[in-house]
Amino acid sequence: MIPKAQQETMLENGRSSEENGGRLHRLPVVRIVSLDTGAEWLLSEISPQNHALAFGAFLPSDGSMPLLGYVSIPELVYNRSRAGRLLDIDLDFRPTREISAVAPEIRFVGKIPSRP
Repeated sequence: MIPKAQQETMLENGRSSEENGGRLHRLPVVRIVSLDTGAEWLLSEISPQNHALAFGAFLPSDGSMPLLGYVSIPELVYNRSRAGRLLDIDLDFRPTREISAVAPEIRFVGKIPSRP
């Protein structure tokens, strides 16, 4: 699901983050969206200890509080909406701010900014 080049960048971010005490100073690498439900994920790194886990921000489609944390990549790959659609990668996504800069806005505003 996540293109190989982005996976490699995310894994390098995970290694760097681990070496620096887990700080959130990484640019998001990939934006995943559910086009029919509106759920979104901004992912910045893959755990070097468990390559099935990615760190980032998640905005649920039900209006509940956005979350920061780890998500299972295999679950994202096989996740389907009620209508049966798979998730999509936003190929036009170009991050401009680090996850640490976007996180407060996500929590305060309740959505992922259009130009993170």
